[in-house]
Amino acid sequence: MLGILARGVAMGIAEIVPGISGSTIALITGIYDRMINALASFSAASATMLFRKGWRVFYAHHDIGFLCVLLVGMALSHLLLANVIRFLLDTTPLYVWGFFFGLVAATVIQIGSRVKPRILAVAGICGLFVGGIFAFLPAQTTELWLPLVFVGGILAVAAWMLPGISGSLVLVILGLYGPMLKALTSLDLIPLLTFGLGLVAGMVAFARFIRYLFRHYRDVILGFLTGLMAGSLIVLWPWRIGTDLLWPTGYAMGPPWVAVAGMMALGMVTVFMLVFASRRVD
Repeated sequence: MLGILARGVAMGIAEIVPGISGSTIALITGIYDRMINALASFSAASATMLFRKGWRVFYAHHDIGFLCVLLVGMALSHLLLANVIRFLLDTTPLYVWGFFFGLVAATVIQIGSRVKPRILAVAGICGLFVGGIFAFLPAQTTELWLPLVFVGGILAVAAWMLPGISGSLVLVILGLYGPMLKALTSLDLIPLLTFGLGLVAGMVAFARFIRYLFRHYRDVILGFLTGLMAGSLIVLWPWRIGTDLLWPTGYAMGPPWVAVAGMMALGMVTVFMLVFASRRVD
């Protein structure tokens, strides 16, 4: 279970940063199918199963142990590292974005290599187009309006269950990322609980549909998501002024571009190490 806990921590870290999906980490570390199957097992009949067949049957059917360990890992990373990542984004943003750019770039290579070239060419281009649209959508700025927080939870968990779509990026587009990160670091319970209810509602609504897609159109979906992640690299590009992307040599502020490129390389190595370690654990 320590391997599942570590994967949960990595997924939680990924979800804090816009542009990276926790499910992407689940996919490259080999637990995505198990996670989706466990989430999709919940339905209106779950409560009936608990009362009629007892806790043991309910526990085994829904893979509760796996989900609990995974969620504990994600919660730990959010509680312990949200402030750290927020601090690093404020003080050394180019290094952070460079590292995460490398993470996603390596993930594109890892997942794309699992798809047949013909399917990757077609589905990947479609995903790249959609990812580019998401990347250039203007981020809204808003206060925490609870109905929007609830809807944000639904959309964020739907994105979280699909590798390549970042739940945090959805929150950025809705204008909820900054306010929700502040609520998390200050433990503001009302918006956090409202967001949590949205997460549960979204999970129940979308988990079975996503499982169906992966069971019947796995290569097509993976090809599309590979393109989607490639498109999301625009969001993570370190050298920018507002929405304008710059070449590293044209960016006068911040650390030398070679140092940021080194962080990109470190991010890529991290993904390859995660894949290697997950295979050894399994």
